[in-house]
Amino acid sequence: MLAAIVAVVALLCGLSLAMTVYIDHQGTAGLRAELETRAGADLALRASFDLAEDAAAQDDAVRAALDRTFQPTGIAFDVTRSIDTEAYYRFDELDGPAQLATIPDLAARAEFGSGGAPEGPAEVAVQAVAAESLGIDVGDSIVLNDVGFTVSGTWTALDPLDPRWYGDDSVVTGGAERAGPFAVAEEAWERFESAPTATWTVVPRSVDEFTATNSDSVVISWQGVEQQWRGEVPEYPSLVVQGRLTRTLGDFAGRILGLRAIEPVAAVLVAGSALVVLSQLVQLLVATRERESALYWARGQSPLGIARRTAVEVGASSLLGAALGVGAVAAGFAIASDVRELLAVRSSGVIVPAVVVLGAIVFAGAASYRSVVSVTTPSKGGRGSARVRRAALPGVVVLVTVAAALAVWQLRLYGSPVTPSATGAPSIDPVAVVAPAAALIAIVLAALAAFPWIVRRLARRAGATDVPAHLALRTLARYTGRVAAPLVIVALAVGSATFAAAFAATWDRLFTQTADLHAGSDLRISSRFDPLSASELDAIAAADGVRRAAPFDVQNLSIGTVTGVTLGAAPDTIRELATTAGGSFSPDDAADAIAVDQPGPVVPEGTSGLELRVEAIGFDEAPRLTAWVADSFGSLRSVEFGEPEAEPDGVLVYPADASGASGTLLSIDVRAGTPSLEEPATFRLLSMQADGTELELDQYWITDSLRGQFYPPIPLPDGDGFTLESPLPIVRMTATFDGTGADVLRPGVVVTQRLADLLELESGDLVVFALRDSPQNVNAFVTGIVPSIPGSRTDMALLIDLAVTNHLHQRNSQKALELTDAWVTTDEPEQVRAELRSLLPANTRIDSRADPVGRQVLGAAAIALWAAAACCVIIAVVAVGSASGSRLRWGRNDIASLRAIGLSPREQSGVPLRELGIVLGVAAVAGILAGAAVTLLTVAELARAAVDRAYLALQFSVALDLVGWSAMLGAVAAGIGLVLLSLARRVRSIAATALPGEVGE
Repeated sequence: MLAAIVAVVALLCGLSLAMTVYIDHQGTAGLRAELETRAGADLALRASFDLAEDAAAQDDAVRAALDRTFQPTGIAFDVTRSIDTEAYYRFDELDGPAQLATIPDLAARAEFGSGGAPEGPAEVAVQAVAAESLGIDVGDSIVLNDVGFTVSGTWTALDPLDPRWYGDDSVVTGGAERAGPFAVAEEAWERFESAPTATWTVVPRSVDEFTATNSDSVVISWQGVEQQWRGEVPEYPSLVVQGRLTRTLGDFAGRILGLRAIEPVAAVLVAGSALVVLSQLVQLLVATRERESALYWARGQSPLGIARRTAVEVGASSLLGAALGVGAVAAGFAIASDVRELLAVRSSGVIVPAVVVLGAIVFAGAASYRSVVSVTTPSKGGRGSARVRRAALPGVVVLVTVAAALAVWQLRLYGSPVTPSATGAPSIDPVAVVAPAAALIAIVLAALAAFPWIVRRLARRAGATDVPAHLALRTLARYTGRVAAPLVIVALAVGSATFAAAFAATWDRLFTQTADLHAGSDLRISSRFDPLSASELDAIAAADGVRRAAPFDVQNLSIGTVTGVTLGAAPDTIRELATTAGGSFSPDDAADAIAVDQPGPVVPEGTSGLELRVEAIGFDEAPRLTAWVADSFGSLRSVEFGEPEAEPDGVLVYPADASGASGTLLSIDVRAGTPSLEEPATFRLLSMQADGTELELDQYWITDSLRGQFYPPIPLPDGDGFTLESPLPIVRMTATFDGTGADVLRPGVVVTQRLADLLELESGDLVVFALRDSPQNVNAFVTGIVPSIPGSRTDMALLIDLAVTNHLHQRNSQKALELTDAWVTTDEPEQVRAELRSLLPANTRIDSRADPVGRQVLGAAAIALWAAAACCVIIAVVAVGSASGSRLRWGRNDIASLRAIGLSPREQSGVPLRELGIVLGVAAVAGILAGAAVTLLTVAELARAAVDRAYLALQFSVALDLVGWSAMLGAVAAGIGLVLLSLARRVRSIAATALPGEVGE
């Protein structure tokens, strides 16, 4: 029996420690993999100050402060200092805003197309694209903030994804609103009157130094910078802190918080099972030593001394088991991984084993003392207290059931073991995490309490001639306490296996569904800070392995006090690229529900040239025209018309190269130049051809000035043109949805169920909301209600046709709608993801619906529960083996009696087999019922906790991994079957060879 205790404690300690280290290892591997996919600002921190007069002293002070800040983290960081300011350039007849900077190690971080880095205070190196657009060459003179410089070279960043650039796209594009950067040497700043900004960029030397346990220390250290640096750094009042790396780390920590919640569930499940098992093993040990204890007492030892002796034996066995378990784990990690991971193990890895070892010692002392007192002093509540003993187990069952009910109620009330703390930060509820283990133990103990009743029922049904069955049932009725251990242990093993199989399958289903909803397609590209340009979208579509690529629009939604997301996507985008999210979303139905009839002439695919005939009267010069064409995915392209050919009666014929621009023509921009002031100028659309094929141009074209001038253009009655009475820089003509100047638009929208519930919406109801850059609200009708909308990343979302968003934007802004997100379909998501990384801005996120990092890390929760179930299975086999050996010892005296009444060795071996068979059959049924009950009560809530984006999946069902469950039950059956076969063989051997007078020896 002591060997069984050693085995149980060794398994428990080894599993608890290994589970904690494994979860941390998976978290570390996932964190590093996540950091490997990031670039630019997501991997850096920044602190900025006004440049001090003593710049060198300020630099030393900041670097020293950074060393103190990150010293406790154990992570090495590289620090670079740059200096920059906003500037104004003048070159020849050009002038405009610019970005002026001193860039450390520019010669190593940039490629010079001509010339080189600035070497003196009067030289400047210009970003190559900016230099080309301004016509700047090496040796030219340029004025920056009224200070003259000579151009020393033109450059382009070698690696724009380098975190030291902090995602500054201008090092590749040359700047959008500000030209540059114009790079100068540090000594050049003495020539300027105003102080620039000094920025220290902090980049981790290697992502391999991050672990799941030290990443939080980086976040905490950086959060305290503003207070810690007060009075220590020159120009402190000007401090500006940026923490994109801490946000990256915080986002990942939020993802694995649910994993941290499942870890104690598995630990408590194993620990609870182990405590119950140890209590039963200790009771079995004490029961088999009753005669030995009585002998010790007869020789003068006190009951307390006998109990102390037993407690010491159990304690020594437990400590030996703990040492064996920890040693095995240490050896395993030393061979397979890094033993240093054991040194950083969290306290949760040792708390549970310590509690179980102490529990075993306490059980041993208490059970031994009670047994000795029971045997030696029956008049003092020993054997004469049968009623008390009979009431003890039901009392324990009631107490455990009440505790389990409370824990389950709290778990289901909150919906997760992760709950907000008093400070609002998420924390793990210690009551909720014990719900599965408590419920499982409560049901198993209830089965144990009902076992005598079950035995009596079976005894009544046993046939009169079935002597072995009568003997087995009689033994079970008399010695129920001796068979309680295998009953409880096997039931817990079967229940744990059922629970683990249900959690694993449910988690996998929920994770797959939420990953689909989060990404929305095979790949999702998000560039929040740098909208995706037409050339970038073309590059995405042309990348190897990409089947389809389409942009979509994401905006904030605000309706009263309800906030969410508006997702604008073309119906073809939804049909061809959106995921079904495991069947919870129908792309075809959603596309049909939101589709609007896009007005405007359709430019056929493959068109190479357009020809537009207009009537332009009263203009001093021919207007310049630009057409805006939206493809079937809603992506807008501008088509510039060339110089027109004049025909009689003011007719102008404009040609245009339309290569790559197919779809619906939404708008035409008319840059009217200067109309004659003698009479109003008139502009009218006449006809349009695509490669000689006539296009329908009979739409009503509403006119907008896009500037809010007091004298807007006057539309012609037929809606095919306008009249200008005063100069306007631009007039945009947009085809209206209703064919009139009212441009009434009533689109259909699809909303999520949660949004519909909060706003009390039903199909056909009116919903009013605003879109970015549109002064008027959208009056839409609900045409569909769905559990979730792929790509919305929230359960409060609204889906609308991108044509509506494009239309309203075109009527209010000169620029095309800035789209920051795109979907990609591919058969090779990870390879395509790696290729797209180099084609997109540094701060772009690329998410995969497969989410291998999330599956690797969060999947450890299911593995932890499988390991816990496997541990329970092994413990069950060990415990049944110990129980069979004990049965053989205390049943040896019955062999002579059984032989005397004529039972053969085979029939005698059938008696203990039937005993254990009945016990194990009841245990299996109780375990399956307990596992099923715990599954129905807790698995959905635990799965939601272990999937960080579970809020996206409004509906999901509990599942069961039949293969894993069958394998676990098969392992239980195989292990116990071997034990029973060994027991039967030993009984037959004793019954066949022992003489009646030798049996009692």
